[in-house]
Order: sequence, then structure tokens, then C-alpha cells
Amino acid sequence: MKKFLSGALALALLLSTAACGNDAASDPGSSGEPSQASSQETSEPKEVVEITYPTYRVGTNVLAETEAYMIDSFNEEFDGKYKLVVEELPSDVSYQEKMAVLATTNDLPDLVEGKGPVMNLAIKNGQAQDLTSYIEADPDYKAEVGEAAFASNTIDGKIYGVPDLNQCFGYFYNTEMFEQAGITPAETWDEWMSNLEALKGIGVTPLTFFTGENSWTTQNVLVSIVGTQNEESNALMNSDDKIKDWNTPEIKEALEMVKIMLRDYSSSDAIGGVYANVANYFLQEKAAIMPNGAWMIPDFSDTEKAGEGFADKGGVAMYPGSGMVANYDYGFMMCTDDPAKQEGVWEAIKWFTNAEAQRIKLEMGGNIPVGPKVELTEEYREENPLTAQIVDLMGEAEYTYKTMNKLAYENLTYDGFSSLYPALVYDQITVDEMIQQMNDISAKNE
Repeated sequence: MKKFLSGALALALLLSTAACGNDAASDPGSSGEPSQASSQETSEPKEVVEITYPTYRVGTNVLAETEAYMIDSFNEEFDGKYKLVVEELPSDVSYQEKMAVLATTNDLPDLVEGKGPVMNLAIKNGQAQDLTSYIEADPDYKAEVGEAAFASNTIDGKIYGVPDLNQCFGYFYNTEMFEQAGITPAETWDEWMSNLEALKGIGVTPLTFFTGENSWTTQNVLVSIVGTQNEESNALMNSDDKIKDWNTPEIKEALEMVKIMLRDYSSSDAIGGVYANVANYFLQEKAAIMPNGAWMIPDFSDTEKAGEGFADKGGVAMYPGSGMVANYDYGFMMCTDDPAKQEGVWEAIKWFTNAEAQRIKLEMGGNIPVGPKVELTEEYREENPLTAQIVDLMGEAEYTYKTMNKLAYENLTYDGFSSLYPALVYDQITVDEMIQQMNDISAKNE
């Protein structure tokens, strides 16, 4: 939070400047002059309720096209009644940083995603609205999203967010590289380490690990090692509360393994690296394994991002020990107490998360549906074999567990791990010392 707040004043100035400019820009057809239709109106026009909505799914983001479709279709459906006024942010990290600052000053937009620290901050400052009454009043919609998805964002008996994404995944791998190395997806973690050595032996970088931002790919393997050891460690990796005590034998073993993977089997810029770089390494066939979800699959056939024919080389597998990451995203939140806006925000939340939205996001962006109402057709399976395989693997996995983003406090997920992993790899701290610092960082949230 110290990092987030340090730029609060500058951001506030930017926001006030942007607000002055966005009023006119929010209606692309506005020229400042009354139109012919408006000049002929005999009655006062109905005021459109504007709903402020920031998004990072823009530009090169894999879900940019899907996001644009959902926004445009909402504005078309509710034309003359509600309008999403969109602010585009360049990345999910910049999104979280800006929303965290706005949350501390009680200035969050009307509709936001509860990523990173945003949900907890919005609940703490009272901006986050309890959605329970809206959900209970619409049983058809409730059934489309499903009890499990709502339960994942229930805090103290109140539902604060509705997810549109079921984060269930294993890892992608380059089938051609695996064949050249003479290996198949590992069934045990010892075999996983042997596979990494075999891949290194044919001259390719085995892993797309990085330690900047939220260390996403690195953390997916870490929670998988811990989550597949035994019932007790799996229960820890499914904790409903943020973890405060990381001192377990399984976590210690996992960190020892991750240290080796970062040091010996990752790219030279893994320490301090970011997602965009390592994703590019995998898509350009410079790395063999990408621990990531189905939302990345559209990139495999995008020739501006991936090499020609790369889509035919993509494989997907469970983690060793029959494990799959599986949790719901934080989802969409209502952060306004204006009754007129609340109705519009609720319509937008439903628009982004109902069964039809889940189907669209599955077909356009590879999002795994959150509810039970969307089934994969045979046609879809034939056209999207990797996504279909991920769904099938979920039914076969012996162990499932949450992402580190769900398990750790935000100050550990971002600033904590991004400094601890480099210190560990460069032997500035031991694994025991890292675990103690993880506990100390977590304790600051009490």
C-alpha cells in the first residue's frame, strides 16, 4: 500500500484532468451542438445514467476483443437508459495500483473488478455494496452463475463480487520440444525435474518463470507442488482465509524446488521479469512450458504473437501428482450508493456474467464458464481441442487448489514475493528465512 499511496497525489491530479476531458468524449457522436432530432423534441429527453467502468482488457490483452464486444453490446441493449463510460488502463498491474489508490480515497468507479487488494479495500471503506439481495431476487440468474461461484466471493455472509471466470488450468507445453527431448508430461515431481533437465539438454529454456509483478507462472507451480503432496497440504492450498503461517514442510520443499527452477531452468531475465516477456518466449518457441490458463489459447493461432503453425504444437497437461489449479476470480463489484446507478450497475454485472455472457466469453476468449448452464458442444470441442481438454482434465484431477492470488495477502503477492524470490535465488536468504519473512509480511495485515 505504501507504493500505491506514494503516487496518490499525482493520480488524483490526473483523474481530475481526465474527468474534465472525458465528459465530452464519453459520447462519440457529441459535437457540442444540438442534433436535428433533439431540436425537434417536444418533450424533455430522458437522462441516460452513466456508469463508470475501468478495464485493463484492452490493446494486446488476450480478452480485449471479448471485452469490447461485451461493452458495446451492453450500451446498445440499454441505449437511452444506461451507458458504460469506459476508462482503459494498460495492464492488470496498473489497474490494481490505480484502483487501490481510489479505494483509499473512497473514489472507486461505479463498476469495478475486485482484483488484488481492490475487494478488501472497497469492503473496508464501505464502497463495496452487498449484492446478496439482488442475487436472491433473481433465481434464474443465480442458477446460471452457481452457488460455488457466489460462495467464493462471500465475506461475512455477504456477496461482494460476481466472477465471470473459472480459473481452472494445468500447464501448456510445446509438444515438438517434448518429442525432441524424448519426454512426456510428468506424473511425479521427480519426473518433472528430470524433464526440465532433458529440455535444457536440447538447448531450449524449459520454464517461463518470472519474479516481477505477481510472479504468476512461478506461483502456479509453487501452489501445485504444495497442493498435490497430501490432504493436509492440499487443504492449506484451498484455504478460505488468507494464509498467515507458511511454515510447513511442504512449502519448504516447494520453495527449495522453485529456487532450482528459477536458477537453472528459467530464462536469464526471469529474476525481475514480467509476464509479457515470458509469454512471448513460449509463443515464439524459445521456452517449452507455460503454466497458464485457457485465456491464453487464442494467442496460439495469432500470427502477430506466435510463430506460424504454433497452434499445432500446443499441448496441455495436469501438474504432477494429478493436480489442477481451480478457483473463481474475484469478479465484478458494485461500488456506488446512488440508487439510480445501482440498478444500472446490477444490469451490467448480469450482462457480463450470465449464462449467455459465459458462452460468449468461452467461444471468443476461451474463458471456462463459472456456472453449470454452459456445456461444450461437439462442434466447439472440435474447433477448440485444448480448451475442451482442460475442462476434461478438471474432471480427472485428484487434487485441485487455488491460485496464490487467492491464498496470500496482497502485500505478499506483489511486493513481497518480487523481492523475496531474487534474494532466495542469489543466496541472500535461506528458504527458512524466506518463510519467516512471508509470515512477517502476512502479519502486517492483522
